[in-house]
Amino acid sequence: MTSSRAPQLAITVVMNIVLALALVLLVRVAVDFFGAVAAREGFRTFIALTESLALPFGFPSPRTPYGGIFDSDAAATILVLLVIEWGLSVTRWRG
Repeated sequence: MTSSRAPQLAITVVMNIVLALALVLLVRVAVDFFGAVAAREGFRTFIALTESLALPFGFPSPRTPYGGIFDSDAAATILVLLVIEWGLSVTRWRG
């Protein structure tokens, strides 16, 4: 591997990790949205495990008509992660 490819590979790995985190949070938002799904044992464990991934912005989480909540902090964290991923892609492209 040449020295110019190593930074691009490192940026690509970080981009993939950031995108994977965003996808996990997206699943969390979808599960939380539907209260009946979020009440199941496996999904309660998933929600508890992913609690620390969402940044604490302090946005209100309104109730949904489906018995769940819309996790606004997780949704905002997804947006932040996607902006970071976009910035890394620009950096990789220019490098």
